[in-house]
Amino acid sequence: MNAIFVNPPCKSDNPLPTLGIAYLAAVLKQNGHDAILIDLWIDPVTDEYLKSKISDFSPDIIGVPFFTRRYADTKILLDKLKGWFPDVKIVVGGSHASALPKEVLEEITSVDIVVVGEGEKTIVQLIENLDKDCLGDVKGIAFRRESRIIVTEQPEFIEDLDKLPYPDLLQVDPRKCKIHPPYGWYGLPLTMMTTRGCPGKCVFCSKSVFKNSLRSQSPGRIVDEIEYWKTKLPIKEIRFFDDDFTITRKRSFQICDEMIKRKVNLPWTCTTRVDYLSKELLIKMKEAGLYFIVLGVESGSPRVLKNLRKGYTVSHIRNAFKWCRELGITTFGFFMVGGPGEEDEDRRMTLKIQKEIRPDFLSWGALRVFPGSPLFDECKDDPKYNFLKDKNNPYFELYRKDIEEKFLYSFCQKAMLKHYLSFHGFKSVLTYMYKTRSFGFIKDFFQWITAKL
Repeated sequence: MNAIFVNPPCKSDNPLPTLGIAYLAAVLKQNGHDAILIDLWIDPVTDEYLKSKISDFSPDIIGVPFFTRRYADTKILLDKLKGWFPDVKIVVGGSHASALPKEVLEEITSVDIVVVGEGEKTIVQLIENLDKDCLGDVKGIAFRRESRIIVTEQPEFIEDLDKLPYPDLLQVDPRKCKIHPPYGWYGLPLTMMTTRGCPGKCVFCSKSVFKNSLRSQSPGRIVDEIEYWKTKLPIKEIRFFDDDFTITRKRSFQICDEMIKRKVNLPWTCTTRVDYLSKELLIKMKEAGLYFIVLGVESGSPRVLKNLRKGYTVSHIRNAFKWCRELGITTFGFFMVGGPGEEDEDRRMTLKIQKEIRPDFLSWGALRVFPGSPLFDECKDDPKYNFLKDKNNPYFELYRKDIEEKFLYSFCQKAMLKHYLSFHGFKSVLTYMYKTRSFGFIKDFFQWITAKL
């Protein structure tokens, strides 16, 4: 059986490999099927070329990842695909589709099947049952049966992630990937995700695919994969895409020790929480090659942090940035405005902590309600929220309806400008441009502060 996966185009011009469909393609090949990838974000092609490529391959299914922020572009692509190939099953998966499988089938008639949650087991079972007219036996999908929408039971999670094949990263030319400043100081990154699931309780986070159950690859498997890709791709650094790379302290030390022992010798970046760090761990991470770390700050107000259910304190924020600064690790902080119960004083406290902790780079955004998050469950039946109102950005609703969007947008702009026009912020930008010989940060910075946050 043949499957083709098509990653929709995206307005961002800094694409990276889409690991989800790369894993699905690898799993299908491992089980004796054929699968190819077409990434319209990394490598845009004409409609004529896309239609011809798919037609020549004669797929049994066409899979498309579906994310909330790319709803409009994804719908356009899905409608095209169904118009060209009405007899081929169109399958979607990903965070948005997993959070709202019934709504996707109701809103987009070109979709035949939704994969709900983790997809590797489901996609194999699905493609092997297409000709048997027994979709109801496939775990982890939603589909139409006459006038009803059927949602089947969920399969068990893959507990041993080491058993997964390496994602299929060779079908899309990695040289066409463009690194989003201020990442990528050393060149083309190998993008990896070594954990699935997060036990955190943040109210704004969507966990529609991997849920709360934490599962991890072993340190040995992680370094095995790095060494494999070093022989196949011209990678210059590693970008760990885990939500919280250091969520397990013991494992974090083991990964670093394994990278040091086996002389990986590649610089790397990761994202984690401020309360999952210690100075001792950061020392080890830097020894293993860490040069850049992304940390969620969100707010400088203890009350807002509590309302967001972050589970950490302002002291955790101060310590994490202090340790990184002492060790010479470049920091990127995420800040948020418009949180639950947030008032003027809370926003002033967040500006104060921004100045105090001095991240090298930062970004601000207004809190929005994304499907799959606790906030969405709270707001979905509230008449104040019309998730389909904006046809260009469906499901892109601000949480705070009592504060004007213009005010939140302006606040974010001013906070970012205040940082990047300061001595420390400006110095960080100059350092990045000197190290990379790239002026891309200037372009992206102005996109940040002029875009809809």
